[in-house]
Amino acid sequence: MIGFFIDDNAEDRTRIARLLEQKELQIDGRFEPIEPIKLRDEILAVRPDLVALDFRLDDEDLPENNYKGGALAQILREALLETPDLDFPIVLVSTEENIKQIYSIDKTSHDLFDQKYMKGQLSDRKYRTTCQRELLGLAKGYKRIAAGLEAGNAAGNLLSLTEDELEIVPLHGFATDLRNANSVTHVAARILLRQLIERAGPLLSSEDVAARLGIATEPGQIARIMSYLFESGFGYEGVFGDGWPRIWRHRLEAWAKEQLKVPLTSLSGAERANQLAKAIGFELQPAVSKWTNSSDELFAFACTTCREPTERRNSLSLYDKYLLPYSEKKRICFDCFIRGEMERFPHLSIDEGDIEVANDIREGRITR
Repeated sequence: MIGFFIDDNAEDRTRIARLLEQKELQIDGRFEPIEPIKLRDEILAVRPDLVALDFRLDDEDLPENNYKGGALAQILREALLETPDLDFPIVLVSTEENIKQIYSIDKTSHDLFDQKYMKGQLSDRKYRTTCQRELLGLAKGYKRIAAGLEAGNAAGNLLSLTEDELEIVPLHGFATDLRNANSVTHVAARILLRQLIERAGPLLSSEDVAARLGIATEPGQIARIMSYLFESGFGYEGVFGDGWPRIWRHRLEAWAKEQLKVPLTSLSGAERANQLAKAIGFELQPAVSKWTNSSDELFAFACTTCREPTERRNSLSLYDKYLLPYSEKKRICFDCFIRGEMERFPHLSIDEGDIEVANDIREGRITR
């Protein structure tokens, strides 16, 4: 497969393309931002598997680059509406400044890009490896979506669930949303990414799994438990699963209840870790509350900002206008709130029902 990185800076085109490419997905930096319609036609002519764009395509003194990445992405998306089988992911690869100060404000661009990545962090091997895995997952996923939408039973095909299992997974409205995508591949991709992959609900990330199991997020432990869960058949094998490893919540909870004889969240982190360790055959380190410094808490979810296991009684509910019937409501732990971590996430705000509790924390009426 082949992808392209487009930037008005020739040096960056070559450098970033080399950082992003991998064995299964080559990244070419041949295109410079010429007149947008002409550039669109040249890109579509080579049938790419992925296109990555810098947000500012108008920084350099080129004769025809008086537009930004969002404008080019829009032109590409519109051109592919009639040929969903040729659709491809479009991602943003730009500077932290461009993403935070320009892209984040330009709301019209958010639905045009499948993901965003920061140029400055690509030199970090862990970040780069994650980017490469996700880019390949996107490229493969788009092809699976196009084939799945054409085959019918879109939800079951895309999620790799049988009809029987699809009936027991809490996905109210998801199949309807897919039908409303009208077989447009990038619209279906956005639904999958935003509604399932990127937030806790029927699917759980490794941090969400740690919170459910009440265990610490130590990397070695998380890698081992995730490997165990995938080998046990709890892993998500649907679209984008290659790029974003996820566990089915209903499978995890059914297994845990069989082992523990009670719901997961009715036991403390220490109790869960101890009993589950006996079931799986290796030791598990329990999570520790950042507020009480104790493992004897009823951990239930990962904090939205720090992603550590967090208990309901020591956390605040966040306003979430995109909350879906099958999604988990976002929360922030008291520790992150009192340390001002929400300032790093300007789009987050405390839900009205918890504003008084938030004021009590600020003014010292609620302490550790």
